[in-house]
Amino acid sequence: MTPRLRLRSALLMLAVLTGGGAGRAQPAKTEPPPAKEPPHADVEGVFPPVIDVPEPRRVHWPGRRFSTADWIITGAGAAMALAGAIIPPRSQHLRGGILFDEGARDFLRLDTAQARFVARDGSDVILSLEATWPFFVDALITTWWWRASPDTAAQMALVDAQALAVVTGLQGVTNTLVSRERPYGRNCGTEILPEQTIDCQGSVRYRSFFSGHAAFSFMSAGLICVHHLELDLLGGGAPDVITCVTAYTGAAITATLRTMGDMHYASDVIVGSLVGTTLGIAIPLWHYRGGEKKERDRHGVDVHLVPVNGGIGVGGTF
Repeated sequence: MTPRLRLRSALLMLAVLTGGGAGRAQPAKTEPPPAKEPPHADVEGVFPPVIDVPEPRRVHWPGRRFSTADWIITGAGAAMALAGAIIPPRSQHLRGGILFDEGARDFLRLDTAQARFVARDGSDVILSLEATWPFFVDALITTWWWRASPDTAAQMALVDAQALAVVTGLQGVTNTLVSRERPYGRNCGTEILPEQTIDCQGSVRYRSFFSGHAAFSFMSAGLICVHHLELDLLGGGAPDVITCVTAYTGAAITATLRTMGDMHYASDVIVGSLVGTTLGIAIPLWHYRGGEKKERDRHGVDVHLVPVNGGIGVGGTF
């Protein structure tokens, strides 16, 4: 992932965090409150539903709510991401492939420069769709607007921002410290790729490990799958499963195009895919499962002494 894309990710996280924080503030009231409560006053959250929908269509957030610790983690990740975009890679660079990298490069790398540029552009387009889908389609359109569940949409967006911050920070710090040359770098200064080209100038040449495109696309796919399967955003069943499979298919295509475009070695995209998948699933599940555990702990055992005919009995809920 280039510093420009990493900077855009940091700005996106800042926008989500700012919006989330603003959502908690109570606006100043210049007019007296209405005598009658609005139709959806029972919906927890600040933003009112856009459309009137029956209660079964709404989705209620079942997980652990975004806490102060989550804000700290997200802020730390965003700070690391910003630092990774500004600080150049270290001066001692790693060059060449490892294990099966060279064989995979020979097999997947497209023959012409024009074809490689097209592959790179294609990976950028798919990544843009993958990275924005959890925020603007799942949280904003599907949950906030269509399902009229603004509080759930806000929690989803905050969880997505946390995953984005953690992955961005980890990827930025890693490629700065590892400073691995991209596969095409071996051709810089030759007739194939003159030294004055943008690919050979600047720090982007030494940000190969690990692939940000692979990490972010698989992270987004994980977020999409967990939200859809936990909340049944499209009603459950086949529609949500198909959405999940489509997201992972797009992520796999993105990672493959990075190798075809000679931007990454196979090991770069494999590690990026594993990091993105792991954090893209683990972080939202941490919130969903945390809420269920808290509810079980609170209502797990409740013992009462109750009067019965001829004595006292023991009752409760377990």
